[in-house]
Amino acid sequence: MATATEQTAVSLPAGTWNVDPIHSTIGFEVKHFGISTFRGQFTGFEGRIETGDGTLERVEGTIRPDSVDARDPQLSAHLQSEDFFDVASHPEISFASTGARKVADVRFELDGELTIRGATRPVALEVEVEGSGQGPDGGDRISLAGRGEIDRTEFGIAFDGRLDNGALIVGEKVRLVLTVEAVREG
Repeated sequence: MATATEQTAVSLPAGTWNVDPIHSTIGFEVKHFGISTFRGQFTGFEGRIETGDGTLERVEGTIRPDSVDARDPQLSAHLQSEDFFDVASHPEISFASTGARKVADVRFELDGELTIRGATRPVALEVEVEGSGQGPDGGDRISLAGRGEIDRTEFGIAFDGRLDNGALIVGEKVRLVLTVEAVREG
């Protein structure tokens, strides 16, 4: 008999999965004033994951940058402006995988193309399968956690406000932090 502290084996069943936006988080982390880490997230997104038995085959998704949430309306509005996401001209951020490599039992390296502000660049994500199972409705679910890093200037986000000491107000390296729960299609 298993106890509450025992861990069950994590698996990645084959299927096509739709991201559940209520139980998922698409976020980012960036240095602020060169001394701390600022975190934000998007609330408007959708995605689709294709898996084989134990393999990650394809991931694609879109984000509405006008849904950026920085916990402050004025800051969220600034992130939507031409200084950052320029949502008036670029209403969508997209990702499409180009390949995946299994590096451990439940870990993958996922390569893809990320498009922000009309600029498409390669990006690599470290993805870990957090679990799979059934929800209360009987529907099959999987959970994946992903991390990666981009240079925002490569996507045309060139805001370069500086402090008197020369430190950037907002760092150029941005960590992507995703936790995705997805429901099997059908």
